[in-house]
Amino acid sequence: MDIGYINPFIESVLDNLQVMANIVAEKKNLSVSKDTKTLAEVSAIIGLSGEIAGSAVISLPKKLALKVASVMLMEELDEINDDVKDAIGELANIVVGTARNKLKDSGHDVTISTPTIIVGLGHEISHPHGVPFLVIPFATKEGELFINIGIKKEDK
Repeated sequence: MDIGYINPFIESVLDNLQVMANIVAEKKNLSVSKDTKTLAEVSAIIGLSGEIAGSAVISLPKKLALKVASVMLMEELDEINDDVKDAIGELANIVVGTARNKLKDSGHDVTISTPTIIVGLGHEISHPHGVPFLVIPFATKEGELFINIGIKKEDK
């Protein structure tokens, strides 16, 4: 997987988490993963298609998801509900949309799907067979956020 495809996602997480939720994040070391089980309670999945195909998954622990949603919605939330799911979906849409725009600016034809939200501790997310799957953790005061990128360049 070309690191040029990954950097826009990393930059977008760092920038948009700060702007949208006033949360400072620090990127940790990325790794390749074969495990489909996540350690987070809330995940937003967005498909990518076109020249670059696959998926981007943003996963957050409950505490961080509630913090992000509370700041975005300007009200204190203490349980994961439809408002929290919508806020996390919007965060994912903006993060992946920003990364998509950066990829398009560098000459790649990419489209994204609307987010799908999964809630529950230890949920599993399957990825297409044969697609490299990178896990990029980001440390915050509210817990660790993960963006999982499984993409490949499509043959034309």
